Amino acid sequence: MSFQNIYSKKNLINLIILLIPLNYIAGNLMLNLNIIILIFYVLFLFRLEVFKDKLSIIDKLIVIYFFYIVVNGIFNNFFNLSLQNDNTVLIKSLLYIRFLILYFVLKYLIKRDLINYKLLFFSFGFYSLFVSFDLIIQYVFGKDLFGFEGAGRRLAGPFGDEQIAGGFIQRFFIFLPYSLLFFKDKNKNWKIQIIFLFMLLICTLGIMIAGNRMPIILLILSLGLIFVYQKSLRKILILLPFIIVGTYTYLANANINYSYHLKSTLERSSQIYDYAKTRITTGEIKLLNTYIKEIELGILTWEENIYLGGGVKSFYRTCANINNSKIVRLNLELVKRGAKVNCNIHPHNYYVQILAELGIMGLFLSLFLFILIFLKAAKKIHFTEESNEKFMIIVPFFIIFLTELFPLKTTGNFFTSTNATFLFIIIAFIVGLIEIKKNNYYDKK
Repeated sequence: MSFQNIYSKKNLINLIILLIPLNYIAGNLMLNLNIIILIFYVLFLFRLEVFKDKLSIIDKLIVIYFFYIVVNGIFNNFFNLSLQNDNTVLIKSLLYIRFLILYFVLKYLIKRDLINYKLLFFSFGFYSLFVSFDLIIQYVFGKDLFGFEGAGRRLAGPFGDEQIAGGFIQRFFIFLPYSLLFFKDKNKNWKIQIIFLFMLLICTLGIMIAGNRMPIILLILSLGLIFVYQKSLRKILILLPFIIVGTYTYLANANINYSYHLKSTLERSSQIYDYAKTRITTGEIKLLNTYIKEIELGILTWEENIYLGGGVKSFYRTCANINNSKIVRLNLELVKRGAKVNCNIHPHNYYVQILAELGIMGLFLSLFLFILIFLKAAKKIHFTEESNEKFMIIVPFFIIFLTELFPLKTTGNFFTSTNATFLFIIIAFIVGLIEIKKNNYYDKK
């Protein structure tokens, strides 16, 4: 394909990518359709060229990781007695391969300079701002722009009855300040500062109205990392503590539910710290809240299949079949005598879920992969001379990677479309940007 023909397709490729956050709101069906269209369109344009680049050490490790998932699924499908006559694990393991293809497709686009970063950052950031506005409207008027009603301390905005709006804002918010920096005019820096302050206020209020605890903590962590990496925004970020305290004070005075929410957040954080400290130092288990219960059930589930786990999406069935007598050590009435264990569909922590579903071998592979990506990205950022624009591109992806894999956070299901899509998009951008060599488009500017 000629140079001119390739770049004539660039706008459509970017449009498909820019629709990804919108389809997070639309739901899993539309998100999966979005990813499938992207994969097939890029493969239609470039065919096997997508896979012809020499594999880096990270590429090889990612391929091994997915190969392990498939082999693990095959093994559990035929030899795991608790999963007999059910091919769900095998099917889910095979379908998970789509994220490997997505990774190579995106990496190819990145290394061929087919991504419009200014448009991508602006669009991704806009979605988080839009959801924040929608939540504020729902809070003030009782209904959002789409007619969804909201009440209580947790609102969902355009997500309907799924209370995940806070996590959505936290994931995509970081693109807002960096989209502003792309369009920065040195003579109008004060305007950038004012716009960023306004956006920070709206998104902070949106996350707090959403009522999701962990996204608030991760937003603060993200802004702290932006403070470290982006000097031009530090004056505004100094105001962050006042913004957060002021927002929470307003909400607590306006609605008693938010006052309770703040107190329960601090209490649960203290309980989790107490649990972790006691668990590590003495081995004693203090089940102080439901999140700790889920983690302990995750550990018990892992103990059913220590080395290989139960396979992708096997957590509930494996957990529900745990021998009732093993619950005694938890010193809590999780189940009635002779009844099944009261399990959730996942243990609300990525690492515990990987341990339970892929075993100790799967966790080792995951940690090795995540640590290697972290080290390579940190080296690229801290020890390589980069142009200002290139630095601004890789840093937000690096910050998102750190917050997404923060080990102490409560999480959704690691193997769902929403979480897997987001994680491998971020990994593809980080690895692709790491591997861009000199004489590439950045250095031609």
